[in-house]
Amino acid sequence: MILVTVKGKFAPVGGREYLLAGSLLMVLSNLFGIFSLIAFGLGLVVYLIGLYLWSVDVDSRPLKLFLIETALFLVAVFLLSWSPKWVLLKPSWDIYKLINLLAPAYPAFVASALVYRLRMGLFAESTGELNFNLAGNLYLVGALLFPVLIGVVLMSIARLVEAYSYWNLPLAARKDVPFNFSKRKVLAVFVASLLLSPVLFNVPFPSYDGSARSNGVAVYWSTSDSPAVVDVLIKVPENFCGAGVYVDGIKVGQKYESMTFWGPFQSLLALSGDEVIRYHVELFKSPENVTVMVCVRNVKYVHTLEGYAQEWVENWTNMTFQLSGEK
Repeated sequence: MILVTVKGKFAPVGGREYLLAGSLLMVLSNLFGIFSLIAFGLGLVVYLIGLYLWSVDVDSRPLKLFLIETALFLVAVFLLSWSPKWVLLKPSWDIYKLINLLAPAYPAFVASALVYRLRMGLFAESTGELNFNLAGNLYLVGALLFPVLIGVVLMSIARLVEAYSYWNLPLAARKDVPFNFSKRKVLAVFVASLLLSPVLFNVPFPSYDGSARSNGVAVYWSTSDSPAVVDVLIKVPENFCGAGVYVDGIKVGQKYESMTFWGPFQSLLALSGDEVIRYHVELFKSPENVTVMVCVRNVKYVHTLEGYAQEWVENWTNMTFQLSGEK
């Protein structure tokens, strides 16, 4: 008879139910409608209890890694909340503008996913449940594909796989397992995300001869080809009541495109999003100047025989851009 000795200390698994319930609540919180934020917060608390019990019984490193992962994720969320201020008046549009908006947070998301992958690797080494490795790999690939949206789907699937892995946990787990990862690979992935971030920030590299900005309005033009192209982007202010665009004194049509973006804090607090409108003009001669008029309604109180009354007053701001010599 051959006896096989397994090296390492084992401990009863603690916190399995908390880890399972907490991870499920967090990943499914969006299904709770107006209570989604409460569900996510409750799931986070339950999940932390599970990690704490795991740290007491088996290994404290997953809890520490989770705190680092969360801090990096919050950095990414903060960058996402600020990115509209940098991107709204960039000349890209449609899916390209969305990629531009997500680009500043890209390295932070990838860093958070790398820490998550390490944490899942520890769970896999300790329990022998290899689905943890699958969850970590899916989440990391999702973070790498985050700017093209399919990554969000993969990250959600990874969280479900993680919850399923907690369901399959054995009765005992090995303590003091080593980290099983390549430092070079981790560094290479993070450096790649740093290099890709400015590239994604400038997708799709539109070509213009010049540009100018003033008071929430940006004008881009290209006159070297035929037809000449002028793009006017306007960040919509509060109490917006209209806009007008004139090229060489001639008013262009009223047709424009509109896009609205909600940052993470705007979405959570049900605040209004940031809206930008774009006028796209094609001309058969090179324009000399562009005038943009933006209307904002303000409240005015007037004195009447019956007291004070409130009236809305339209205030128009005119901005003229000389296209020759502007950069």
